[in-house]
Formats: sequence, structure tokens, C-alpha cells
Amino acid sequence: MVRELGKPVYIKAILLLVFFSFVFLGAEYLFDNMMAYVTDSGSVVRAQGYILGVSVIGFLLYPAANRFIKKNNRMQMLFALTLMAVVCLFAVQQHISYSMILIPGMVLFLILGFCGSAVHYMAVCMIPGGKYLARMAGISYAFGILLQFLNNNLINVELVEAMILSIFLSAIVVLVFQTEKELEGKEEAKEGIPEENPKEESKLPVTAGIIFAVIVALMACVFATLDNAVTLVHAAGSVDIGQWPRLLLACSGLLAGFLFDIRERKLMNIMMYCVMLLSTICVTVIEFGGPFLAGLIAFYLSAGFFAVFFTVGFMELSYSMKMPDLWAGLGRAVNNACAVVTTHISAALLSTGNIIIIMIVALVLFAAISVVMYVYAWKLQPEIKEEVTNEAEKEREKFPEFAAAFSLTKREQEVLQCLLTSDDSIQNIAEQLMMSRAALYRHIGSLNDKTDTKSRIGLMQFYYAWDSDKYALNADRKNEGE
Repeated sequence: MVRELGKPVYIKAILLLVFFSFVFLGAEYLFDNMMAYVTDSGSVVRAQGYILGVSVIGFLLYPAANRFIKKNNRMQMLFALTLMAVVCLFAVQQHISYSMILIPGMVLFLILGFCGSAVHYMAVCMIPGGKYLARMAGISYAFGILLQFLNNNLINVELVEAMILSIFLSAIVVLVFQTEKELEGKEEAKEGIPEENPKEESKLPVTAGIIFAVIVALMACVFATLDNAVTLVHAAGSVDIGQWPRLLLACSGLLAGFLFDIRERKLMNIMMYCVMLLSTICVTVIEFGGPFLAGLIAFYLSAGFFAVFFTVGFMELSYSMKMPDLWAGLGRAVNNACAVVTTHISAALLSTGNIIIIMIVALVLFAAISVVMYVYAWKLQPEIKEEVTNEAEKEREKFPEFAAAFSLTKREQEVLQCLLTSDDSIQNIAEQLMMSRAALYRHIGSLNDKTDTKSRIGLMQFYYAWDSDKYALNADRKNEGE
């Protein structure tokens, strides 16, 4: 596992998610602090809802841009948006007035949503099949929180905090650009492949995705209420939530990543259900006048699990979807959208101090989560995994059939396998196979001769388009003609 996560492709995917988590959470924390200078705690919570709502629009804009804007123009637009986001960061940091924090803050989070959608999609593209997906998400979230903690506590000047966030935001864009370039070869390999009689897309993954979104939305209502309770105390100056208890959020996210990946994430849903029970207890602790620190610790422990849960859930679903660039980053979008919807309601509910009503609402939400999660986890998800397993099995069966059809030697099969599964350069592939570049080129040339292709890309195109049944039928016709 350590060796697998240490591969360059995993490291780059983790860095993308780490940097995004840090910038998004760090910018939100900076925004809240700057708002606290110019308004009361209730207005801070409402303003936080506005920027989270705008970020949802950003998350939804990326899939549209990915389809309707050419790659070069899209990257130019992303660089321009990054420059605008940096300007907005420094405008927020100046905290001149309420409107001069809110307006640039909304623009900033619109752009962060766009970047976040790109980051999650790039991570999905880099990790085909989603192996160790939860561990990757947990490690990324934990290190993102850790960076935010260090930035908040070691850097006491808001201007420097804004500068650091700007640097990491720029790093995100550079990594996205590099990743798109690396994936370009694989896209070119699939480009132009004819799809005769394409299989009708199953409605099952979409149905499961909608139901999972409902689960996340209901859970987000609980966590948004808890988050608002914590933010109200923080904005009032009673407790600084950026101090050591926040490290529990990183620990819980890391723990969630490793626990969720047990048995290929088959136990992830039941684990999250148990965590939701802990979250409901948090409401009791805080609202019944228990120690705020105890409630805060319980909140952070459960919130880390939730963040990894919705991130992994939607990224995993994206592998089965026709529009993976939409679904990959939808977890953060759904969470933020629900936070916006419930901000005013939960703030008003908390301000009443009516413990009975608060408890009734929490229990109703928990019951609704129980019902919807049963439908998803025990009815739909197993069927989706069965479909994905069947497709993967067909792909595994294809390779030996292809090798037999074209009489590939064992070494040629190893070379072809590397070409199909690796985005590395020829030099790196040669090193992996422990052969010289010249020897690797000879094997590729032999593969081209046997498959009647002209290049590495042509070979990959031919493999993806090749169908054993059609090949056997054509061979029979050829024999009959002779």
C-alpha cells in the first residue's frame, strides 16, 4: 500500500487535493476573521453562507467549461481566474467594510469552486479504478487541515496569510495544467475510436448518485447546524476554533481514510452511519449546556469522517457516470449548498435556545438519514459495484485474447501492458521494465508490425478499438473466401 501511494501519480493527486483543501478552508477562515472585524457574529455566519453558496456555482461551471471551451482557452481562462482570485484574497484581507469583504469574497469562492471541481476530476482521471481512494482523500484532507493550522497559528499577520494562500492557489493551477498535459496522451489514444452499437447507459448509477446526494444533503444539515454553533462561539471571541482542537479534524480525516478503505470500502456506509450518531450526540452536548470543548471535540472527530465520506462517495460514483467531471467534485458542492440552505434556518433555530425543538429536528434528520442510507447502501450500491466488476472482468479477459490473437511474446505483453496503464515517458517505462530505450523501441516496433499500426498512439488506439468477437468473425470470413 505504501509503495502504491508513493507512486508519482498518487503523489500528484494527493498534492492537488491537499492544496485545494488548504486554500478553501484557509480562505474561509480568513474571510470569517475579517468579517468579525466589521460585523456581529450572526452576520458572519450569514456571510459565510453566501460565499459557500457561490462556490457551488463554481463547482458546476467547470464541467460546462470542460465541454464547451477548448483546452488551450480553458487553461488561459483558469490562469486569468487565478489572478482575479489573488486580487480578491488581498481585498478580503484589507477588511475595509462589510461590502468590500463580501463582494470580493463571493468572487473568490466562485473561482475556488471552479478550481475545486477541476482538482477532483484530475484526481479521478489519475487514479483509474479508484484503488486506495479513501486513503488518498483522508491523507489529503488531513494535510490540508494541518497546513491551515500552521498558517493560522504560526503566521499572525493577515497579509502574509493571504500571500501564502495565493502561492498555494497558483500551485494548484500549475498542477492542474501539468496533469492535463500528462493525460493528453491517453485522451489522444482514445480519440477517434469508433463506437459501433454503443451500449445504452445504465440509469442505475444516476439513480444511486441522486440518492447519495440526498444522504449527503441530510448529513450536511446536521453538520451545518453544528458548524454554525461553533462559528457563533468563535465569532463572538469566546473560543478560537483555529487552535489545537482543530488538529482532531485532521486526525479524524486521516483515520477515516484508512478505515473506509477496509474491504474495498464495503463498510464505509455503516461506519459513517455510526459517526452520524455521534454527531447527534454533539447537538445534545452543546445545547444542553455541556462543556463546549467536549462538543467541539466530538464535532471535529465526526466532521473529518464526513468530509472524507462525501469526497470519496462522489469520486467513486464518477467512475460509473457519463459525466465524471460533474460528479467527481459534487461532494463539496452538495455540502456547501446545504450549508447555505440551512444557515439561516439553523442560526434562527439555535438563537431560540429551545432545546426540545432542536432535539426533535436532529432526531428527524437522523431518522431520514437512516431510511435513505438503507436504500442506497443495501440496495443500489451493491448492484453498481457488480456492474463495475463485470466491466472490469471483461477488460481483464480482453488482454490475453488480444495477446493470443496477435501471437505476442511474454515480453511484448509486458511492454503493451505498461503502454496501456502508464502515462510515463519512454525512458521511465524502459526503467520500469529494466531494459534500454533501444530495446523498448524494438519491442514497440514489433508490436506495430504484428498489429499493422504505425506508432505508440496508433497501437493504443487499435487495442482500445479491438473486439475479439469481430476479429474472430472477420477471420472466419477471410478463411471462407480463401
